[in-house]
Amino acid sequence: MLFIDDHPIYGDGLAFALTRSLPQVSVRVVTTGAAAIEHLSREDIDLVLSDYRLPDEDGLSLIQRMATLHPSVAMGLLCADATAELARRARAAGAVCCLSKERDMTLMADALAQVLGGALVFDARAPTAEQDGISDRRVEILRLAAEGLSNKHIARQLNVAERTVKDHWSIIFDRLGAQNRAQAVSLAYGRGLLRRDEN
Repeated sequence: MLFIDDHPIYGDGLAFALTRSLPQVSVRVVTTGAAAIEHLSREDIDLVLSDYRLPDEDGLSLIQRMATLHPSVAMGLLCADATAELARRARAAGAVCCLSKERDMTLMADALAQVLGGALVFDARAPTAEQDGISDRRVEILRLAAEGLSNKHIARQLNVAERTVKDHWSIIFDRLGAQNRAQAVSLAYGRGLLRRDEN
């Protein structure tokens, strides 16, 4: 299996979790699409899993390009915001999975075991009206920010990469119509996503 993620901490963490859960599976981690394409040209890979947000292109475009070059290799997508629309686009592109980074490593390994066994796994969360499309994980990020934690400390608290936290903030800003963290926290209180007595 080949995993593409530009944040080595998350990539190495996923590789470690997979090798513990699936010792028979060999996992390679690369940080760019170019490195992935080079890897595919010289190694026998069963599954490619790409992060959706990469520095040079989005993961969906990348797996479509790689599928054209290597049609026998299964392709999948990993993303911070596994919406129904993104899952639909991934499925239409021929992906065998679209997995949310909100899964913990054990659940991620379980999903990939299913995919490697031939199953299709698509995490697709429709936004909930009561939370303005803000997932529980993003509410937790808002709560930690309200406590004064930086992105780095939020990432440590949630055991995710700092880049993942930043990806969540982008979606939070969009969903709440906020321009910055302070405004997002204020709007979250105003909409009842956070309560003053929680802090």
